[in-house]
Amino acid sequence: MKRRVALFANGWANEYMQLVLEGIRKRAAEDNIDIFAFVNYSSGPENKPENINAKAIFQLPDVSQFEGVILLGNTINLNSEREYLARQIQKHNVPSVSLEYEMDGIPFLGTETYTGVYDLVTHLIQVHKAKDFVFVSGPTDNQESQLRLKATVDAMKKAGLRLSPSNILKGEWSYFDTYDAVIAWMNTRNNKLPDVFVCANDEMAIAVCSALDNRGFRVPQDAMVTGCDCIATGQQFSPILSTVARGWDKVGYDGMDLLVREMNGEEVPTKTTYPSYAVIGESCGCSVDEERQANRLRSVLNAFRGKKESSVNEWHFRFLDEVLAKLDSITELKVTMNGNFAYDHSFEGANFMICIVDDFFSADEIDNVVNNGAYTENMETYVHLVDGMPQWHIVYPSKQLLAVYDGETPESHLYMFLPLHTDEKCVGYAVFIDEVRSLYEQTLYTWARHLSQDLDRVRQNIRLEVLNQKLIDISMTDPLTGLRNRSGCESIAFPYLQKCQQDGKTGAMIFADINRMKMINDKYGHLHGDIALCTVADAIKKTLPQDWIAVRYGGDEFIMVGECQDISEAEDIKNELAANLEVLKGERNLVFPLTVSFGAVVMHPGETYSPEEYLRKADESMYIMKQHYHQIDGMDK
Repeated sequence: MKRRVALFANGWANEYMQLVLEGIRKRAAEDNIDIFAFVNYSSGPENKPENINAKAIFQLPDVSQFEGVILLGNTINLNSEREYLARQIQKHNVPSVSLEYEMDGIPFLGTETYTGVYDLVTHLIQVHKAKDFVFVSGPTDNQESQLRLKATVDAMKKAGLRLSPSNILKGEWSYFDTYDAVIAWMNTRNNKLPDVFVCANDEMAIAVCSALDNRGFRVPQDAMVTGCDCIATGQQFSPILSTVARGWDKVGYDGMDLLVREMNGEEVPTKTTYPSYAVIGESCGCSVDEERQANRLRSVLNAFRGKKESSVNEWHFRFLDEVLAKLDSITELKVTMNGNFAYDHSFEGANFMICIVDDFFSADEIDNVVNNGAYTENMETYVHLVDGMPQWHIVYPSKQLLAVYDGETPESHLYMFLPLHTDEKCVGYAVFIDEVRSLYEQTLYTWARHLSQDLDRVRQNIRLEVLNQKLIDISMTDPLTGLRNRSGCESIAFPYLQKCQQDGKTGAMIFADINRMKMINDKYGHLHGDIALCTVADAIKKTLPQDWIAVRYGGDEFIMVGECQDISEAEDIKNELAANLEVLKGERNLVFPLTVSFGAVVMHPGETYSPEEYLRKADESMYIMKQHYHQIDGMDK
């Protein structure tokens, strides 16, 4: 069995993920190690409902079943996620490494951004004479954000400058949070700008540029803006961002190499650090060389291709929405999903799974909040593609992670697990196998949200179908006896007989009528009349074959329909019914006489009589028996 390494990361850091994963996979391939990557999109407050279900993917694997663990610690947004993973690693003593985020007891490998940010701020002060600074931070409790803030404060302090606490904005690593924070900050200062916005990452720097543009300001003419991390988007932006760079592909390769050495029992350093460096661009007012300008031009051309791909993806998502929104049965859902993804998996890849929590669509669970914040004991594959071909649906233990896993293949593989969930409940997870292109785009988040909401909509459709069926069932059921009522006879019993005729089968109809029902009601009271009706109904339920249908047709009249061989079989059912009625009468010690007259008729294949005509024949047969009963009783009904 091959070695397996678990990797945990947040998908919002998509470009960082791309570079680091390239290095990790390259080193893993050298030793034929499989990577199981667990990726979510948690963000914002710990108690945000969406986060409760997003972080369940980190709790899915048993880390003791892996030879090693890699944490992309700087991408993981929630402290509770990091703390949980650290506890599991230490509890099971699993070899581990944290990239770009220091965690107690876990070897660290990464770049320090302090030097790069310090040098960049010094450049702003010395070359551009900046004095008034605004710092845009990531999450306030994030190590890297804190370190970048400290580098800014230290560089300013050395120049005799001070950063005002009111000039520290919370950007939370997010474009939209940053945009809103900058607009709100400018509103409180009547659009008076600082000399420079120093941002803790490039995405927030781009958001600052957008917010300034919204107010009619230009960068860097009206205010300078800098970022950190040197992502491609920032270098393709206009103006090209001044930022801080670090070699992430090397961090990925070396981090995986350190883990392999640790897995082999070697002593490894507890902390390995690479330096960062300032990359000066146009956003602080400096010029850039021709090569960087040419790269930006190529990015404009590539953006057109990306726009076309986005249109194709959007069509794919909308098609899934339209197809799944109409479904209201589990069987139909499985067939439709497997078929549609087999037809078009251009976004997902040819080796792909969608795994749903056990009983998510079950009618028994439909009124409950399903597994909030956790996966159930079992999962089921609703989509399973191998080389683009759909496979059988499989139910498997959730801790097994994959419905099918070949640990003997001669190549290293990447299995990426992405949670599917709504704000209220876990739906399941998707598994992308050796297909990471989509991970490098935020489109993957959109895909997961679309699919999760589509599946939840199907769940609601099933719920409505169950409720509607219950209402229909109630409307066609006699509340006293529990048998079908007159409406049920028209909608269920008669069509059943017609189906028998169409299928070339012999059907039967038995008609039953309680003798002296009026006398029971008048002499013993309507409560005893109800007891009489229920006793006959119970005898019918006890007697009839399972596939027969029983109806309370009128006040004291009952109809039974079903498949049989001939009239003798129908007569046998009549006789057994009469015998069971006698048993129930004795068990219930009835104070009134209770007898029933029966009639039966057989419907042969090829006959063209309507159900109503057979009912008339059965009634006539029953009436002969009733007349015989009255003659014996010596009274008229």
